Amino acid sequence: MNEIEIRESIAGHALRNAELLKDLRRGGTDTERPCSVEHHFWASNQSSGVALAKRLYDLGYVILVLSPTDDADGTKVWNVEAGIQRTLADAASESVSEELVRVAAQFDAVYDGWGASV
Repeated sequence: MNEIEIRESIAGHALRNAELLKDLRRGGTDTERPCSVEHHFWASNQSSGVALAKRLYDLGYVILVLSPTDDADGTKVWNVEAGIQRTLADAASESVSEELVRVAAQFDAVYDGWGASV
């Protein structure tokens, strides 16, 4: 992923996250209360997935999933899911999105966003 693609990805996450936070707040969710948040990634191969998982672990994440799956076109990709305790506002922040997009790009992977049970 080149710098233009990285910036486009960060901008896309910023738009999505702003809408998510607005919807959550409108529904009465406290976005400032820490909770379990899962961050989702797709790696192009096993070695990239393992290396990404190790880096995320080193950054304080718990690795929840590291497994192969079939992409929409039938190719194998690696699903990496990493959990951490943080507020939804933090999970949706541009700084977290940028960090995770850039970390993923270092390992030929894509950051696909976050989720949480609220």
